[in-house]
Amino acid sequence: MNSFDTIWNEMKPTFEFLSSAVALMNRLENTNFIDRMVKRLLNKKKNKRCNASSGYSSTSASSGYSSKSASSGYSSTSASSGDYSTSASSGNYSTSASSGNYSTSASSGNYSTSASSGYSSKSASSGNSSKSASSGDYSTSASSGYSSTSASSGDYSTSASSGNYSTSASSGYSSKAECQGWGSACAAVGIRAAVRGGLGNLLMCSEYKKDKDDKYIPVGGFAKIVDGKNIKPDCWYICENKKPVEVDFTDNVFSRVISTKTIKGNTIKEIIIDGESKKSYLVISGDKAAHGETIAKAKADLRYKISNRDTSKYKDWKLTDTHTAEEIIEAYRVITGACFYGTKSFCDSIKLPKKATIEEAIKITSGQYGSDKFKEFFIKG
Repeated sequence: MNSFDTIWNEMKPTFEFLSSAVALMNRLENTNFIDRMVKRLLNKKKNKRCNASSGYSSTSASSGYSSKSASSGYSSTSASSGDYSTSASSGNYSTSASSGNYSTSASSGNYSTSASSGYSSKSASSGNSSKSASSGDYSTSASSGYSSTSASSGDYSTSASSGNYSTSASSGYSSKAECQGWGSACAAVGIRAAVRGGLGNLLMCSEYKKDKDDKYIPVGGFAKIVDGKNIKPDCWYICENKKPVEVDFTDNVFSRVISTKTIKGNTIKEIIIDGESKKSYLVISGDKAAHGETIAKAKADLRYKISNRDTSKYKDWKLTDTHTAEEIIEAYRVITGACFYGTKSFCDSIKLPKKATIEEAIKITSGQYGSDKFKEFFIKG
């Protein structure tokens, strides 16, 4: 058996799950399955905002904007439909599903399953052999447990799995897949997809290039073991010219890493931010980081990020309020602590509107550093 066959046999179950998960999510979207399930479980009681169920073989469902559903017990089921909706299920053989933009689904228990569908949706499952799937741009899927599986589909989507023999797969533009645990593997398929893993894990990543018709087509990829030397643990890699290239996504700023060093407990990376030609720097201290044109500027922005900032002037802003781009940028930095360089890089990468509502700003910044904190500041409860 050649090396490709060996790698394919390792990754085939992951791709099969990804394929079936994406197909399932498409079916859920196309048939409004979750909405219909919710209506049936509620006996057509519309717009119920919160529902909870506890006990063996229990069932819970809710439908409506910002609705919540929770279920606890063996063979329990929870479903929620509506933007900003939440669904949670706990117990062996439990299932949780949510549908709607910014929706969240969580499931805990052996053989549990969690699925979410919608823009910036989140799905998480915990337990041995658990499965998690999410579909939608900027969606996130995570699973934890022995032989657990995680899959995500959509541009800028993320999939992560933790546990021995766990698998993770992602599909979509700039999608990411990561894994941790002995014997684990992950795969990322799509334009500029990225992978990372722990020591001894198998990483598989695709490469796409434009053809003569200016369309992206797959041209190859790599399959590598994280050996701690050529492929470092807990570092992101993309495939360029059929070789792994270390990259960084800190604060959702995509950059290629030139060098990394540690000084007085701080990690300093020399980088080139995508779309720029000059070098810049990233300073990381614990769980905080900041970008800068120089190391000194990056450190200054890091100090701002960890400082105590007054957000009181924004507490009366409503989702429907319209503000100038400058006002929203200032509010975003104060509320989230986003560094100047990273904020400027993001603003330069998009067509920035002169004015926007807070709700529009939440959607524009989705997936960026601090976006969840910004959203939660205005959407409470």
